[in-house]
Amino acid sequence: MKVLKYTGSPIAVRFAGEGLWRLTEKADCAIHTVDGVLRYTLLPGFPTNMRSGSHVIDPIIPKFTDSNDYNWAIIVHDANYTKNCKGGHFLSRLLADQLLCEMARVSGTLNTIQRALMYRSLRMFGNSAYECENTGEYAGAEFYMSFTWDAK
Repeated sequence: MKVLKYTGSPIAVRFAGEGLWRLTEKADCAIHTVDGVLRYTLLPGFPTNMRSGSHVIDPIIPKFTDSNDYNWAIIVHDANYTKNCKGGHFLSRLLADQLLCEMARVSGTLNTIQRALMYRSLRMFGNSAYECENTGEYAGAEFYMSFTWDAK
């Protein structure tokens, strides 16, 4: 999935416990791709772990940065990995992983090697996260997100 550009409102989060943040304000993102425009709306309370994994890899692939664009890439990926109200996902796992790397490219935050490492890690280890139910701190997350795809 080739991303041409994207725009997102400022992301405001509060720390909600080890490895978890919650949005404190409504956030919208429009992602323009060669296949159309993907639109995400995330409501206050949406949970995110930002980038999964240990803080040890933060120097290589940051959890989040001062770049709103990079943070949108991470949060959109979380939304795509979270089960929606219909019990499915907004995008397939493959498209979600490709979209994350494309958004990271457009954000200018990660170089080619960092994006390749991110993508390979997701493909090797992301299936369990993609398939898991919205439980624990993520229970009810499906009610804090919406998605539309205006295909070309």
